[in-house]
Amino acid sequence: MWVWRGNLMSNHTTNNGMTQKEMLLLVLEGQDKINDRIDSLHEKVNSKMSRQEFSGWFVAVSAFVLIINQLM
Repeated sequence: MWVWRGNLMSNHTTNNGMTQKEMLLLVLEGQDKINDRIDSLHEKVNSKMSRQEFSGWFVAVSAFVLIINQLM
């Protein structure tokens, strides 16, 4: 068992039998999975038309139809 001063790097195990390095690697892997999930959800949300975008197109088309109707 080796320990650096200030317990920055230690090789002793925690209660579940894992070293700090193993636990940190698990945390980093979990963080990568979370980031991938967030990215996929972000892409999914951005691929759909929002209510504001739909309303904007609806108003624009309605205004265009009204203008055409007034000219005829």
